[in-house]
Amino acid sequence: MPAILIYLVVGASLGAGLGHFGKCGPGACPLTANWRRGAIYGVAIGSLFYFALGCGSDASGMNQSTANVKHVTEADFDAEVTHATVPVVADFYATWCAPCRQLAPVVDEVAGKYVGRVNFVKINVDESPKLAKQFQVESIPMLVFFKGGKAVDSSVGLIAANALAALVDRLLPTNTQTVAPAR
Repeated sequence: MPAILIYLVVGASLGAGLGHFGKCGPGACPLTANWRRGAIYGVAIGSLFYFALGCGSDASGMNQSTANVKHVTEADFDAEVTHATVPVVADFYATWCAPCRQLAPVVDEVAGKYVGRVNFVKINVDESPKLAKQFQVESIPMLVFFKGGKAVDSSVGLIAANALAALVDRLLPTNTQTVAPAR
């Protein structure tokens, strides 16, 4: 049975039970005055719980690499991050984390603008707890910015694309070439 049906059936059952067995009179508890009303509101509450817990979105794809962001585990972290020749942005996330699911497309969008200049990786904290501990990931989503294989900055929580791009720009080498004054 699909998960949403379970939430709806349980909600309806609890609401109907409350409406039927509750001590409310028709005017005292309008939401559960009878079992039918209780079932209707139970369905509404069940669907709210379903979507609030993130069950309505597909989290299975979060562990897949995209064209711009590579999924990394503890086994390939050193090769992809520590020994990288370009700066790296690591997105620490979990599939059950709703803000992580909101941040993923933002990271993917920004990563598309830095192809070849900055590598973007994502690390599931449930699959790679040693990395989460090593970089003191206590809240997710958390972005850790690496330069020369060392963590140089971090950002916790949701971040707008332009703010993320500004943080990534700080990783890039600045143009030290000076322009000769015009004569």
